[in-house]
Amino acid sequence: SSFFVMGAGDRVKGLAVNKTGTMSAWTQHFYPNCVNIPALGGTTPAVEEIIKLDPDLVIIHPSTAKDGMAGQIRDGGVPAININFNDYDSMMKSYTILGEALGGVYQEKLQGWCDSVKAAQERNHSITDSIPEEERPVVYYISGQSESLVGTMAGNSIFQDWTEQAGGRYAAAVMNLTGNEVAAEEIFALDPDIIIVGGAYQHVLMKQLETEPGWKDLKAVKNGRVYNNPYACFNWERFGLESRLQLDYALYCIQPELAAQNGITRDALVQTVIDFYKTMNGTELTAEQAGFMLDGLKPDGTAEFPAA
Repeated sequence: SSFFVMGAGDRVKGLAVNKTGTMSAWTQHFYPNCVNIPALGGTTPAVEEIIKLDPDLVIIHPSTAKDGMAGQIRDGGVPAININFNDYDSMMKSYTILGEALGGVYQEKLQGWCDSVKAAQERNHSITDSIPEEERPVVYYISGQSESLVGTMAGNSIFQDWTEQAGGRYAAAVMNLTGNEVAAEEIFALDPDIIIVGGAYQHVLMKQLETEPGWKDLKAVKNGRVYNNPYACFNWERFGLESRLQLDYALYCIQPELAAQNGITRDALVQTVIDFYKTMNGTELTAEQAGFMLDGLKPDGTAEFPAA
């Protein structure tokens, strides 16, 4: 997704996926030819198939790096690296390495991204660090990878990063959750102040929150503090270049009054989205398209999985 976001889609000779035709609608909007990139299958494609593509560089998935795939590819005469990250700090390190490998305009863009992330983090800290712990809202994140209200992500990750930097307390960390699923009864007992719903199923799940017993009685639902989380080439709240946008969006959702006082409003977010993609890949979205993205919709304004 990072290659498509930074306008380097034409540099991608093959992808370790099962089918490139299933690329997100936003990826296809930014780089229509993505559906024609050879799909090499899963995260463990055959080394011979990779070498046949005659690439200048192979980036190894973390799950296969430990199995020695990089060495096998290098033995075939092709450079290979592994970059791995789970929070903003490790992403900045990884993008610095990738920028050094790619050079030129891509190195400039990735360095600019790192600088922008640092600045946004410093801004958020300056706005929220003085908020006492007991006054910080508890934020329950729903991953939206399926039609499940109990699917979340454990703490000590990028999810906890953007939540705390935006002045909230991450529910999974409050509950000392070590896995990515929680019992509904635990959420009911916690009664979070805010719920943020990501993933392709976000609209289905937001409807469920309004209608399902127990969930509809939560403080966040009753007070109108349920928010979708945008996604484009990848989910903003997870990893990748678009996670820079999450630092603004999280503050907008978790501390809306402080965000507005510091110029982060809906209109400002629309402009930030437009500026981000114009800078990164040269595509200038309309205000309407940027609004669709903020609302978790495709470029045509429809939902990936609409609520019934």
